[in-house]
Amino acid sequence: MHPLPRSLEPVAGESVISYLLRLGHRLDLSPLHLVRAAGWSNNDVPGSVLLDLSRPQAQALARLTKQTAEEVSALTLTQWRDRYPPIARSMTSPGRLRPDAWLYFGSPRFCPSCLAGDGTPTQQLHGGPWDKLWHLPVVFACVEHQTYLETDCPHCGRPHDRPGHLIQRANDHTLHPAQCRWTIDARMPKRKSYACAGRLDDRAAFADVGRPQPTAEILGFQQSLLFRLAPLTPAKDASEYFTDLRLAVALISTTWPHGCNLFDADTSEQIGSYSRNLNGDRSERNYHQWVRDTPPRDPVACGVLLMAADRLLSRRDFPELLSDLTHAAFATSNQPRSRTPWVVVYDRHENNCSERLRQAANPVTRLFRRAPTRAPLRSGYQPEHIPAFLEPEWYQRHLASAAGAASKIVRRTAAVRLVQWAMGGSLDDAAKFLGIPLIQTSSFSGRDARWPLRSGCNPVEFDKALRALASELHSPRQPLIDYRHRRHALHEWVISPDAWNALLQGLHRPLHATQIGLGDRKRQAASVYVWTLITQGEHLFAPRPLEAAQPPEVRQQWARRRNTTWFQLTRPDPMSHYAEMRRILAEYAQQLARDIDSGVEQTRHPESHTQ
Repeated sequence: MHPLPRSLEPVAGESVISYLLRLGHRLDLSPLHLVRAAGWSNNDVPGSVLLDLSRPQAQALARLTKQTAEEVSALTLTQWRDRYPPIARSMTSPGRLRPDAWLYFGSPRFCPSCLAGDGTPTQQLHGGPWDKLWHLPVVFACVEHQTYLETDCPHCGRPHDRPGHLIQRANDHTLHPAQCRWTIDARMPKRKSYACAGRLDDRAAFADVGRPQPTAEILGFQQSLLFRLAPLTPAKDASEYFTDLRLAVALISTTWPHGCNLFDADTSEQIGSYSRNLNGDRSERNYHQWVRDTPPRDPVACGVLLMAADRLLSRRDFPELLSDLTHAAFATSNQPRSRTPWVVVYDRHENNCSERLRQAANPVTRLFRRAPTRAPLRSGYQPEHIPAFLEPEWYQRHLASAAGAASKIVRRTAAVRLVQWAMGGSLDDAAKFLGIPLIQTSSFSGRDARWPLRSGCNPVEFDKALRALASELHSPRQPLIDYRHRRHALHEWVISPDAWNALLQGLHRPLHATQIGLGDRKRQAASVYVWTLITQGEHLFAPRPLEAAQPPEVRQQWARRRNTTWFQLTRPDPMSHYAEMRRILAEYAQQLARDIDSGVEQTRHPESHTQ
């Protein structure tokens, strides 16, 4: 490979596409000729070279143009890879391209004044550079010339928002870098097609477009976006911000017109127009188009929507607004909750968004999710302070009004969610911490996401109420109970025979006492009842060591009578015998809880006795 007889100094911010166009124009060579000379491809300009160049690719073009490999690599978007996630998302593997919707490849926006050049001899001949930034949808205005970028050729109207090759007519050496390269009249097979060749650097040619001038506020917002791409902003902060911005744009557009009252009339009109074009027919056939995660190509609409999204993110009540918008959209959708449009978009980008947005979105978008959290989402209360079956008093004050007919599931789910917020990990991890078998976690792990609707539970109100309870637990009026210590103390525990006999001494004996069984089966049931009072767990998950020690046929008999006995112990209007037993067991449980909390070790008695 021999160096070219002449080269061209790249302009700061110029893209590799622009450089190939301008260098080819100087040498009267087509862009494809230069690509072939560099050994990149024989047939077309690879789309991946816009994002990054491999070391051999950069070295090859550097030798060809008498530059360094670093100078050549600076022509790509790789410098923003850690700041602007769509770049990394588009690079699935070296040399392979999977274009992200938040990148413009073959049809970037452009500023005619920038393409006209800065008046230097070189730019008078070969035009000004096509800026790398124009490939990013978050760049919608030229701050230097205080104008919106343009999207289409004023002569042929292309590209009409459709994707194209990285360079149109890459084998054509006759076109100026600022001329439109889209092919026209290609539908006439007997006639040779030709390029539009309209000049894109003539500002007067765009007079009929009727695009307004950007306001100072819009230009200031554009400048703030450019600042986030600059090295002064930490890469992690920039990456999370642009992901949050993308998700906020999707939230606004896919839930529109819900939330239109949050913005002024002009903003609402612009967003409404874009949303109508985006959503179209909300039928199952067009479902995937409905959930498209795509920014407006029109620069005015894009600027308005991005700034509206930025304002939404900056609001202190953003978590509440997110709940309201997603619930309103969900209520009008015939899709399962996990497939509503914004949920689909959020699931794609959850790992790249900020912790603040994740905390706001996770409980709302996937009410009961299996996916693990990266870290604890709450501080203050600890997971051991949460009982496995939410305390009745907590439930009544915060969650009862949102539970519908699902009180048991809500109490169980609320406990698991509070533990997950405190310790991180998945819901299954939290359930295991609480001693809830995984087979019981389907209702809050996403396998049965429709139960809130069937039971009348309001998922958004549930989320708000649970957040309120969690905030209350941060500053409790009384010391919180260590329920994990209680569960460990009563692991495989049962009321001892001596304690049972002592309890029976205080039990009033009716005339038909001989018909009431007070043997080991009743002792096991009473032990379970005491266990639920102390640990605030569900009787379904209580230890039953005395029952487990029985022969198989006895275990079957006990199991058949288990629900009846439990109903009698817990019914609102118990018969006198069970009312008396509840009283003495409650007193016993209070004393036992005080002993456990003070550190008195409990003795376990799993031995078998007669029924």
